[in-house]
Amino acid sequence: MAKNIKMSIAEKARVAITNSSFSPLESIKQNITVLEELKSFIPPLLDSELAQLKANLLANGCKDPLLLWETTKDIIGLGSEFEPAYVLIDGHNRYGICKEFGITFNVQLLSFNSFKEVKEHMIDLQLGRRNLNAQQVSYLRGLRYNTEKNDVIGNLQGKKEEIDSNGQNVHLEKEPKITTAERLAKEYNVGEKTIRRDAAFAEGLEKLTPTLRNEVLSGKKKVDKNKIQLLAKSNEENQSIDDIEKVDEILQQVTKEKSTENNQIDIAQEKYNKVLSTINEAYQTRSIEAFEAVEIALQEFKLILN
Repeated sequence: MAKNIKMSIAEKARVAITNSSFSPLESIKQNITVLEELKSFIPPLLDSELAQLKANLLANGCKDPLLLWETTKDIIGLGSEFEPAYVLIDGHNRYGICKEFGITFNVQLLSFNSFKEVKEHMIDLQLGRRNLNAQQVSYLRGLRYNTEKNDVIGNLQGKKEEIDSNGQNVHLEKEPKITTAERLAKEYNVGEKTIRRDAAFAEGLEKLTPTLRNEVLSGKKKVDKNKIQLLAKSNEENQSIDDIEKVDEILQQVTKEKSTENNQIDIAQEKYNKVLSTINEAYQTRSIEAFEAVEIALQEFKLILN
């Protein structure tokens, strides 16, 4: 099935290229699509690194091909199944510089069956490079965990059971014994808790605007990692925070809400204990006063719950 999908995509692309006024290669280059969703998987360069890359490209040209996902526009939500799409998945910085200065570049086409496969490939590709700082590595591991975790949850929700030809429920295979965190921890040779902390870090960063997120990852903006991890627990909408100072404001509000919640729990526990003690006293004494105390305690507990 997967093979047929790839062959179909390739055939549609060949037809579109044949009908184009450009040569096949130039037609592809003229139709490269950059998706912000995937671009965010590329760790940002420091200004000095970007300047060095620009100097190298101007002096030596673009030797390594840009990697493109060969697909169709319906798959990426930008058109019909008959329109080919060439999505940039590696070489975003080089692509921008080459376009700006008219530098010739080559491309390599790759086939994938889903966005999930593309994302995993991009993350593994980036993690295999040596120029990443500790925060970028943590972010990429967290992205992979969150991507795979969400995929597992979606499968469990959508495919809890099947029905056989006789109308009987057929349960799918049991949930694997090893968790996503355990599997990735083994793959990256880190602890399971590290992967979960990475996931919180990535989730917190997703609540920043792309510009601020890149500044944090590149080191331009300094913020404690644990603050970003705590940010993941806030109710702030994704990609809405555009200033580091707002992070502290939101975390202060989260702390305040948590404190209020804990205080309410303590009060509720106190009222609950009072209900139990009055019931016990009423059982022991069987007096009208004791039963009245039970009723009062129950009313106070009910008010707390409401």
